[in-house]
Amino acid sequence: KQWYQRRVRASCSLNILPWNEIANYVLIVVSEGPVYQVLYCVALLKHLETRLLHHSTQHSLLYDTLEEPVEGFVLVNYLDYMLTLDRELGVMLRKDLADINMSCVGDK
Repeated sequence: KQWYQRRVRASCSLNILPWNEIANYVLIVVSEGPVYQVLYCVALLKHLETRLLHHSTQHSLLYDTLEEPVEGFVLVNYLDYMLTLDRELGVMLRKDLADINMSCVGDK
């Protein structure tokens, strides 16, 4: 499981997203905080929903996730969706992220 997570993280910075979207990701997380890291990932999954469902039925999801770049994802097209999610789930996400942060600090 850990090798897969490392591979996905490395792939994200190398070939999954174009550089301008990686820059948008960094900018929104730095300016809006960690909740937008979660919301960005949810928006990306929404963009990929049809593709992921197709590949999961074709038993090629692992290959597709690791090898195929994301096409057509533009952050600005998903900002309204992310803002809606933030209004609906933002308080809960902030609390959960704070709880995770505190549990990580407690583990040290």
